[in-house]
Amino acid sequence: MSIPYNYSMYESDDLNVKVKEVKGIISYSDDELLFEYKVYDAMGNGLSNLSKFAIHIDNIKKMKYKKGFLFTGGKLIVEADKWAFLEPLPGSEQGRIKLNVKRRDKGEAIRLSTKLNLYMSQKRLDDMDRE
Repeated sequence: MSIPYNYSMYESDDLNVKVKEVKGIISYSDDELLFEYKVYDAMGNGLSNLSKFAIHIDNIKKMKYKKGFLFTGGKLIVEADKWAFLEPLPGSEQGRIKLNVKRRDKGEAIRLSTKLNLYMSQKRLDDMDRE
């Protein structure tokens, strides 16, 4: 299961504001989320090579899909237990990243979010049973 995503991020210094766009794919395998992405400037020129980053499912606090307006996609929001877990991803803030998902990929994004949340709930129940 893999879902294409994109999002914009802004960097500013004293005089200029730079807009960068991140385009990538998020996928789920066994026990980790894999982010594959490239960073582009406002003109569409590639600023980085293809980068890969994986985070273990146990380090995810919450994942949810937030609907957009009519005829638009939505956002897949991933929150980690600690800030450091999502730090390697450009544009992440305080252990959270918001990924824009196109409307055609909405079903896959909802399934991924539901599957991960179900896995995390089951893991919490198993942990409670052990105590």
